[in-house]
Amino acid sequence: MSEDKPKQILVEYLTDNGSGFAITERGDQVYLSDRLVEKMNVQPGDIFDAYIMLNYADKRDAIKWRAMRVMKPTKIVPMFQDA
Repeated sequence: MSEDKPKQILVEYLTDNGSGFAITERGDQVYLSDRLVEKMNVQPGDIFDAYIMLNYADKRDAIKWRAMRVMKPTKIVPMFQDA
C-alpha cells in the first residue's frame, strides 16, 4: 500500500478524544486524526476512499497506517457493501 493510490476504509470506531480507527479491505488498521474526523464529520460505519501512509515509527507496530486525506467513495468494494 502507498499514499499515491486511495484505499477504501471502513470506520470502526471513534475515541473519546475525537480521533478514529478504520480498517482497509485487507484488514489493516488505519488511524484517523481528530482534525480529519471533525473536518469530514466521520462516524462509525462510514466508508471512505483514503490516501494512507505508514504511521509514525513508534506507533506502527500497533496501527500500521494513518489516513492523510479521505473522500466519499466512488464505488464501494464488495467486502464493505453490507457494512
